[in-house]
This record gives sequence, C-alpha cells and structure tokens, in this order.
Amino acid sequence: MAKRVRAKRKVEENLGEVNEFARAHGMYEPSTVVDLTGELGGRRNSMVKVMLNRGGTAIERWMNESPNMLFAEPQKAAVRYCQTLWLRADGLVALQPGTDRIDAPLGWSQQEALSELSTFKRRIPAKYWDVFENVCRFDQEAGTAGSSLSTNKRSAVDAAKTCVAMVASLIAMWRGM
Repeated sequence: MAKRVRAKRKVEENLGEVNEFARAHGMYEPSTVVDLTGELGGRRNSMVKVMLNRGGTAIERWMNESPNMLFAEPQKAAVRYCQTLWLRADGLVALQPGTDRIDAPLGWSQQEALSELSTFKRRIPAKYWDVFENVCRFDQEAGTAGSSLSTNKRSAVDAAKTCVAMVASLIAMWRGM
C-alpha cells in the first residue's frame, strides 16, 4: 500500500516537470514505458513512469477531442491514410547499400503513394491542399497554416480546422472510407 502511494506521488511530481505552456497546449497523462537504454534515469530494461503528451500537434488534438463534430471516423481514417501515403512516398532513399532492390515491391509502393497523392493534389484546390498538408504532414501550427484563409489568428485556427476536415471528408468520400 505504501509503495502504491509513493508511486502515485512520484507521478504527480513528474506532472510538475511539464511547464505551464506545454500543459496548456498538450494533453498529458501518466504512463509507463520500458527504458531500454537507461536514458530516462532508470536502469536498462526497466519500467519508468513518465508523462506522455497525447495531443501535441494540432491534428492530433482535433482528432482526440471528445465531442468530435468535424472529425468522425471517416475523416480520421482519411488523415491516417494520407499520413501513410506520405511515409511511403518519402520512405525510400537513393542508396541503401545493404539491400538488393531489383524487382522489389518497395519501389511500386512508393510510386503508388506518389500517384495517389498527386491525384488528391490535382482534385483539391491548391490553397486547401497546402493547409491540409502543412497541418497533417509537417505539423505546422494551425494559426500559421490557416493564415492564408483568414485575417486574424483565431479565425486562422478555425479556418485551418475546417479546411483540414473538409479535405479529409473529400478524401474519405473518394476512397469509400
């Protein structure tokens, strides 16, 4: 029992390590992770209690909001689908000395991702696609990404959120999600 109380107190102390600005812009919750290298202050291969940020980027916060009106399951799936396409498109490098890439399916995976992304980019107006890509791919601040769609900061955040939801809805509709 005393061990449980000490562990709870230690987690609460770790919460104090998150500064006010970060706490206001993230969704922190206590969690347990395995410290494989000993970098987190424990021994190697030990369990360490930490504070995890479950919503640091704008898109993560929007998709994790409780009463989710703009981002339902199809929109979330469309955002995740595009993030996967960007990973596949960026995944291959020019030279990987340890791999034999003759007739490898990885090249087709990259080409299919690039083709799908170019189709989306062609069908969606450039201004909206840029906001969607900046928020979902490059984790740009919503106010900065939406500044091309509005005149003040608060409207820019709302414009970016609405724009990302609209583009995600179009992709979900086209992909049948």
